[in-house]
Amino acid sequence: MTPPSLSIEVLPAMYGDCLWIECEFEGGRVWRLLIDGGPPDAWPKLKARIEALDRGKRTFDVVVVSHLDSDHIGGLLPLFEDVSLGVTIGDVWFNGSPQLPDFAGNLRSVDQAESLVALLGSPRGKRLPWNVAFGGLAATTGEDGGIRNVEVPDGPQITLLSPTSKRLAALRATWQTALTSVRQVESDDSQPLPPLLPLVDLVALAQERTPVDVSAPNGSSIAFLLEHAGRSCLLAADAVPSVLGGALTTIVNRRGVQSIELDAFKLPHHCSNGNVTLKMLNLAPARHYLVSTDGTRFHHPHDIAMARAITATGEPPTLWFNYSSTATRKWADPSLQARHRYRTRYPKQSGAGITVEFDS
Repeated sequence: MTPPSLSIEVLPAMYGDCLWIECEFEGGRVWRLLIDGGPPDAWPKLKARIEALDRGKRTFDVVVVSHLDSDHIGGLLPLFEDVSLGVTIGDVWFNGSPQLPDFAGNLRSVDQAESLVALLGSPRGKRLPWNVAFGGLAATTGEDGGIRNVEVPDGPQITLLSPTSKRLAALRATWQTALTSVRQVESDDSQPLPPLLPLVDLVALAQERTPVDVSAPNGSSIAFLLEHAGRSCLLAADAVPSVLGGALTTIVNRRGVQSIELDAFKLPHHCSNGNVTLKMLNLAPARHYLVSTDGTRFHHPHDIAMARAITATGEPPTLWFNYSSTATRKWADPSLQARHRYRTRYPKQSGAGITVEFDS
């Protein structure tokens, strides 16, 4: 049996993101990428996945810390601190204080980000490589609508789509704002459940107008297109649609195509209405859409966003959920799937996450 050339594992990172990606090259060489670590309580799952590797193979060519949110950073701190695991890291992509002298963000995430800065920037054991692919500077596309080809040694083709310089400046400018309101945003305890929407006409539901995400931390997300062995996947973190849409439009224009046909698209911000738009999906339709959340915070995935993913592409897509929950199981309705021509996939067992594999 031929091993997959590209595999994307969406670990069970609770309400956050933790993606384990492997690209296989000739001779069986594996290039490995880790994107985020979920919130702090997700660390045991990531640790167990690392320990499943032979000790001599515990290497990440790149670890991406996508942006300053605790549901992305929290589970990475123990990884950087735990030298007993014997993990080797080729490069860490993270826009931290050396690149951005002033910040704004939520209190919990700020504390974790500063801890990460300390780990990366101080000589604790062997100093971790930091933004080597960007010459030690910020991982950014530059101007609005910009894209950036990122050279990774002996790795896949990567095109950076987010963040722009303007979005990093917005993060810097708002770092010192009052943290009380930010903590309220992070807490989901007081938020009412969204109204139950009729899941009948998904085309009409997808057209519903919803506010777009304009938050500074999400707007600073590191998001990129990864292409390898004829396969392509868009890894969107919590990126905002205006930035992703602008970058995707640039790629479409430069390649002279109407859209970028993706094999997989990790939907941004856990499939939130404010981040998943029809315009963006029409620019980059995918055969497989990946959703990372257990639904315990902010009621993700949102119904309207899911309807957009299902109806945006002409080819019947497959929806992959790393948790089986009330919010995700509703999409397994056979009559709904037959009417709108899509499929669903869930973890084979509780707490297992999902893995999508592609051959060359």
